[in-house]
Amino acid sequence: MKHFVCLCLGAALLAACHKDDDVVECAPAVAPATFADLRATAPAVQTFTFDLNKAQTFSTRAGATLAFGANVFILPNRQLATGQAQLRVREIYSVPDMVLANLPTTAASSRQVLISGGEFDIQVWQGSTRLRLYPGWSANGAGQQVLKLTSPVPPAGLDTTPMLLWQQPAAAPSVAGTISDSSAWQLRADSTGRAIQVTTTGPATTASYYNTSLPLDSLSLWNLDQFWHAYSANSSGPIGVTVPFTSTTTGTRVYFRPVGYNGLARGYASSAAPTTWSSYLPYGADVIAIVLQERDGLLYYGTQRLTTAAGTTVTPTLEALSAAEIIQRIRQL
Repeated sequence: MKHFVCLCLGAALLAACHKDDDVVECAPAVAPATFADLRATAPAVQTFTFDLNKAQTFSTRAGATLAFGANVFILPNRQLATGQAQLRVREIYSVPDMVLANLPTTAASSRQVLISGGEFDIQVWQGSTRLRLYPGWSANGAGQQVLKLTSPVPPAGLDTTPMLLWQQPAAAPSVAGTISDSSAWQLRADSTGRAIQVTTTGPATTASYYNTSLPLDSLSLWNLDQFWHAYSANSSGPIGVTVPFTSTTTGTRVYFRPVGYNGLARGYASSAAPTTWSSYLPYGADVIAIVLQERDGLLYYGTQRLTTAAGTTVTPTLEALSAAEIIQRIRQL
């Protein structure tokens, strides 16, 4: 009987292991998990139903305020929307929530790391029809229809410079209210081509709230961000992360978390069957490489802390963990 038990245990162990080149990886007996399980624990979308013919002011769970006037939303045919509608908003203020929601802070054109004062997805829907404000706007919203956003300043991890307004256009969702993941942010400019400055309620070192005006003229995510200036005098270059890749790999996400700063850089794959991911980062910076991978029906997670330098490539150890275990570790980043 003992021999039979040993044989069964050996078979179970072999079933949980696979050979990748000369490395044998053993996956613990954990329940299947996907990226969707992580996203489900990110800050939820908050919904507010309102009358379109009345001016509105709403407060979010985290303390942000959104305000707009009466009769300011239009239908796709540019006719005035009437009746009731829904304001849908999701707010993200911390690095763990950025990881869970897959909303890193990377600039689109330069792939530079941005330090965030808050990320927001704000949409207005009437049934299955997305509404928008009248097109056109100016930096201060004068004479234009805008949604005014006042949001709490994150308590730590910011850079020393003023925030700017950034935008992440997204494709129209197949289901009303579905929010897309973000890969890169674009600097929003006013009609003169100048970057939009985000104001604060008092001196920058003691401000409690950011203030800006948003034109809902496209289905977008909005970000109050500034470039990572702490290492602006340093040289920079690609920092690499090596990850496994097999025929059962269904998704990989690689990030770099700047230690002490409220930002998250995205890693980019270098090939169609990606085993190397990289991001352009300043040298001499303290960062944590983060890897999430769907493989073999399981979710793998690994991190490695490093100081960036020219030619650096790291290989974090990945573990197959339950969604709850991974979420707990992400919350500790």
